[in-house]
Amino acid sequence: MNESREDELALALPSNTRTLFDTLAAARKARIAAEALELDTIHRLCLAFHAVDEDAFGEAAEKLIYHGADGTPAVAEYLSLEVSALLGISPGSGATLIGQVLNCVYRHPLLWDAVQAGWVRWRRALDVIGDVNSAGLDAEAARWVDQRITPLLATLSPARIRRTLAGLIALADPEGQGDRDDMVQRTLHATFWAGGGSCRDLTARMMLSDALALDTTLDQLAAVLAAQGDDDPLDIRRATALGALADPEYALSLLQGHAIPKPLGHDTVVLHLSDTSLTDGTLVGRVEGHGPLNREAWRDLLGHDRVTIRPVVDLNAISPVDAYEIPDAIRTAVCYRTPVDAFPYGNHPSRGLDLDHTVAYDHSRGHLPGQTRIDNLAPLTRKPHRAKTARKWKLTQYEGGWLEWTSPAGYHYAVGPYGTLREVVSAPPASAA
Repeated sequence: MNESREDELALALPSNTRTLFDTLAAARKARIAAEALELDTIHRLCLAFHAVDEDAFGEAAEKLIYHGADGTPAVAEYLSLEVSALLGISPGSGATLIGQVLNCVYRHPLLWDAVQAGWVRWRRALDVIGDVNSAGLDAEAARWVDQRITPLLATLSPARIRRTLAGLIALADPEGQGDRDDMVQRTLHATFWAGGGSCRDLTARMMLSDALALDTTLDQLAAVLAAQGDDDPLDIRRATALGALADPEYALSLLQGHAIPKPLGHDTVVLHLSDTSLTDGTLVGRVEGHGPLNREAWRDLLGHDRVTIRPVVDLNAISPVDAYEIPDAIRTAVCYRTPVDAFPYGNHPSRGLDLDHTVAYDHSRGHLPGQTRIDNLAPLTRKPHRAKTARKWKLTQYEGGWLEWTSPAGYHYAVGPYGTLREVVSAPPASAA
């Protein structure tokens, strides 16, 4: 490009934008470098935590576990709790991340080098790692695939990579292809995910024949809805049609041209309303398991507007008991107060989890009464529960359901009504609860 043309382009750009573009490029480069450093640090932590106290005993004693697939080393199981809390992710996600890093380092060394060099992003590496791991390839076959797929990651689109990878996996272990087909069928699922407001997202893996048949049926029902005056776009009518299939008799009546009314349901909905929502007329409340919904959404959820109101649970009116076993009333109250796992960044629903006595229950003769009470209980998944019992993690509970955790490395977290707060050095004020 000649100088006059460069001058024309320079004049066409707003002032100082070249500096901004350079800053944007530098920020992206720094982000990629930070991502690579984070992953490498996780690997180095795994190398550091390669052993546990072999003299420790009991149910809570820390074990060496394998987060990764064939060819990866074992690591101390409680490391994932420290990593997940520091990264602000759930304990399960932390364990999964460690497994992904170990799989990449030991089963895909060429891919690992590419991620560390910054020319393959981690999100693209995960597609390869996940497909190879799901296929059940051993370490040798995984490295064979790694040598052939990694050089293509910078030049092929994700769709072409996926098809090429499937072929390489089949070539790496042709005898296992039948088992992989069976394994894919065992992973069939239909899963609902939290959506926005009164909606839910649905993902599914189905047999091809069933998926094609369902697609045809949804088109047929969508056409019937349109003929009945539904003027929504096709995608919305197909979603409505999928909902109609929840009642086969109603869906069949639509296809036959004589729709019958939807039957009334008899459902139990746990609704949490504040005093403000009752007085301002909005009646927006949190429906347990569904999130904030308004009055019209409740009615759609139930299918009718006939509702039986049951008394609200008053957390302040439930008395402690002098027994290790936890009564249903106290368990329900704790789950209402703390709806998910009380470990930092926990996301597992509290119903069905262990309720841990924050101050360990004293079974000795002459112990203090009322040890089983709301403000001495917290829902925990098994690994955090065991880590706390083993005294690897320290836990203190304050008024209003606030819990302060201290990790083995000395980091502090508070878990309470507002989620997780990092680096808490003292008890949260009572007014925050």
